[in-house]
Amino acid sequence: RKMSTAGSVIGVGVSFLSRGIRATRRPTRVTPCPRPSLPRRGCSFRRPITVASATSAPSSSSTEDDAYLELLADKTKRVRELFHGGGFIPARGVEVYASPKTRGYRTRCRFAIARDDDGRLRYALFENGEVVMLGDDDADEDGDADAFPWASEPIARVMPVLLERLNDAGDANARVATGLSAVGFLASRGGEVVVTLWNRIDTAGDDSGDASNAGDAEWNDDANALLSSLRAVGVVGVVTRRRRKKLCASNGVDHVWEPMTVPGDDIPGDEESAPPGTAPGDVGTARSPSRHLRYKQVEGAFSNPNGDVAEITARWLHDVCEDILLARNEKGSGQGLTPVSTLPWLLELYCGNGNHAVSLSPRFGRVTAVEIEPRLVAAANENFAVNGVANATVTASPAETFARARTGTGCRGLLDGDDVDHLLADAWRDGTVLVDPPRAGLDADTLVLVAGFGSVLYIACDCASLARDLESTLGKTHEVRRMALFDHFPGSRFCEVVVWLEAKA
Repeated sequence: RKMSTAGSVIGVGVSFLSRGIRATRRPTRVTPCPRPSLPRRGCSFRRPITVASATSAPSSSSTEDDAYLELLADKTKRVRELFHGGGFIPARGVEVYASPKTRGYRTRCRFAIARDDDGRLRYALFENGEVVMLGDDDADEDGDADAFPWASEPIARVMPVLLERLNDAGDANARVATGLSAVGFLASRGGEVVVTLWNRIDTAGDDSGDASNAGDAEWNDDANALLSSLRAVGVVGVVTRRRRKKLCASNGVDHVWEPMTVPGDDIPGDEESAPPGTAPGDVGTARSPSRHLRYKQVEGAFSNPNGDVAEITARWLHDVCEDILLARNEKGSGQGLTPVSTLPWLLELYCGNGNHAVSLSPRFGRVTAVEIEPRLVAAANENFAVNGVANATVTASPAETFARARTGTGCRGLLDGDDVDHLLADAWRDGTVLVDPPRAGLDADTLVLVAGFGSVLYIACDCASLARDLESTLGKTHEVRRMALFDHFPGSRFCEVVVWLEAKA
């Protein structure tokens, strides 16, 4: 409902969660959604998932499903039109991968906090310049909680309980809620949740930003009490952010562990491990066992908000790496070379917490990852260790700085003692580069570096930036072998497009 003139907004917390999804004034109760049945390597994963079979939303109606399919079809049409003009659509067309859930999929949400007419704290969104509170004026007698239908089940479970605690009249909860302007949730598909409280004032109770140690200690006691009351619903950490300061409850937890299942590291095509009934010529990827990974995802740093589609994307990247290996071996056989079981080198730029580097590491002899955010660099190193990855390293650097150092336009001493220069000498023949840049796409220096690789995997959160980079450079040096659309944000106009490019002869 809209906030009445008698209400008051506490702060103006910016909401990042909808990504094009309009808030509803009368949202339905969120029904807990089971883990979807994701595409398996035992299936013919090389064939695109059909849109109809990929939608699985227990809490949505057939009408909503139809609307989703229509919106996804429109996205697909726009992607085809964007890349068709430049001749970038591959022979096999655009592969389309729908989100297994159309509701209950977001594992990152942030809400503004407002007070209603009764003075109680409520979750709110900004819609057309107005503050719109979640919830229903005609709530059921059983106390229908404020709901955001796109929030994942762990977040939906925590939201009403947290709001109840913050509205509690107790002194500890009152201090935690004082000056509260926004609340954020970071969840894993395993059920863990970290709650972040944005506060306009410091722990001492004023807006100077210079909280005393005593004030911090008092906040810690209150945060620990709040955390204890929320553990039963899956909360593992409580964080507050205020001027120039981030505080965690005394357990220090500001992250969740995201589970992911990807294809194993056995060589595809091993007939001895083929499942019963596998026909000759069927997709060999079904013969690889699964690897069960876990990733540290840190509060306040980037992580993919749709874990199900992220897992589908990871499997697609494995499939493409197998295609690259097959193409290399076919080419090598004509030159009398011995077939190889792994690709030599992967360079990943904008690697984040290292999820792709961890997932793809068995496919390569060596992995070099580059990331600018120090917290994500630390998380990547920890994810390498937790998942037993011994052939990967991560460098803290902006991608453009790394690129200038490698292409001769910057300082050559960026990685003293490293053999990246030697690897780059053979990049055109052997190297694979994976880039997942921000919406602006690749800068000029990074684009020059990427164009020197034999194989390019480009993950684009903005299709227009990818189209520009293909038109200006990569489309001239490489050909598009595969292109896939991944619907990370069902119900919005956003999608990701991933392409595999191979250097022209």
